[in-house]
Amino acid sequence: MSERGRVVLIFAAVLLLAGGAGFYFFKIYRPAKDLENARAEIAGWELRWQAARDCLLGKSPGSAKTSEALAIHEMAPDPWDRGKCTPLISKLTRGESVDSGVPAIETAWEALDKAAQDAAKAFAQHVGSSTTLVADPLPSALDALDTARSNLRTAATLPAAERAGGRLPTAQIVQLLDGTDPVTSLEIDAIPSSRGMVLFGKTANRLIQLMLTTGGSPQVARIGPTALRGVPDTSWGAVAAEGEVQAGPFDGEGAPSTWASLKLADRSTVAAVIGSRTLGTIVYGTPTQLYVAHAKDGAVTADPAIDIAWAMASTDVDGRAVVLWQSSKDKKYQARIIKPGDDGAIAELPEALSGQPCLTKDRAWVQSNREVFSFGGGQPLFRKEASGDFTKLQGCSADAALFRDVAVPKMLYICADDCRKVQVPPGAPETAATTVVRGKLVAIAAHNGVLGVWREGGQPTFYSMPEAAQPVLAQELTAMAMTDGKVIDIIARGAKTFVVIRIPAT
Repeated sequence: MSERGRVVLIFAAVLLLAGGAGFYFFKIYRPAKDLENARAEIAGWELRWQAARDCLLGKSPGSAKTSEALAIHEMAPDPWDRGKCTPLISKLTRGESVDSGVPAIETAWEALDKAAQDAAKAFAQHVGSSTTLVADPLPSALDALDTARSNLRTAATLPAAERAGGRLPTAQIVQLLDGTDPVTSLEIDAIPSSRGMVLFGKTANRLIQLMLTTGGSPQVARIGPTALRGVPDTSWGAVAAEGEVQAGPFDGEGAPSTWASLKLADRSTVAAVIGSRTLGTIVYGTPTQLYVAHAKDGAVTADPAIDIAWAMASTDVDGRAVVLWQSSKDKKYQARIIKPGDDGAIAELPEALSGQPCLTKDRAWVQSNREVFSFGGGQPLFRKEASGDFTKLQGCSADAALFRDVAVPKMLYICADDCRKVQVPPGAPETAATTVVRGKLVAIAAHNGVLGVWREGGQPTFYSMPEAAQPVLAQELTAMAMTDGKVIDIIARGAKTFVVIRIPAT
């Protein structure tokens, strides 16, 4: 090889080595170093984020989802220190930094900075509110920050971060709809009995009657302004009119095809319709007279009127009704439990009654200003002296009646064979919805998409809710939840309609 050839070869080799070194430096070493530096910066930010998470959620978060863990922590007896968390939340932007040299990482940092700023603003609004926000921006802002963090890790080819806390079970949400029309108004003027309750409400343009059977599908049916459909058979009912009550099958709009007219001397009120057209009972009357009529095989026959000074009735969806009245002749207070085909024995109660009655599986419960009473089931009259404001009957489950102390809402009384005092379980708010499962108190409250359940003598459990919903009030207290021992149903106001939140009873 000539001298010139050797020079060219050496020069080519030098160029090749230089090119390889350049390729290694610019295509392998430098990107790897940039990625290493970017990952170190991310790790530093995550230390700040972990400190903020620990402050917001506690050392042992109740859920892997940040918004749910926050809600659970805020429902704890000793929630987080807001003042301590404020400076930690304010340090979650990227801060002063050099460009990582990785475009995907820079884009992810920009998104994270935006999410961190939104979270800081939402946190300030959250802690600055003197009451619970109707639409709290913090939970969704924290979840958005989690998403931005996840995207940043992906851009840096880091594995998905492990999150402390498990996955919450999901509560079932049953919407109350007339076809596709949401229930926009609901009158919570009844209390639960053993199997459920009957309520009335409105859609945008219809009056409706709801039959809520615990654990079952809600039945939403249209009615007229003075009509009452039967339970459990809603295909028939009665309508109060001037000087009469009309009874018969109802069409889809709640109008009767009259096959009976029960005459009265005054304006009428229908208090209960139970059973079916084949075998059923209608309780109705005027301000001074009480009537019980029986439907059998297409005919309706009314018993003689009872002269009254006052009367009241309540219905269970299993087809039973409890009727209370005061005789205008001897001033006695009397009551009976009526079933289709069985008017029941008349029980005499010793004093003036107040509030609505409810039904357990075999007895009826009612109260006066001084005592609580139960009757029926072939048992003698039960009476128990009330203490303080122990006169607010919340409702009945199959096995017990539940009373709440109006002056001290965290104090309740469970009455079955006897009455015992019990407090709302530790950690549950005193405004929680309550019910009785297997003789023990259960309290339920919703907060920012999480449903907390506290059982007497047990640990709290929490459920994720598919949509935001808040238990409703009844007579200035949170309405009693319904239970059949297998599930608990809580009537709540959802985002678009009223709903039933359903969870396991145990």
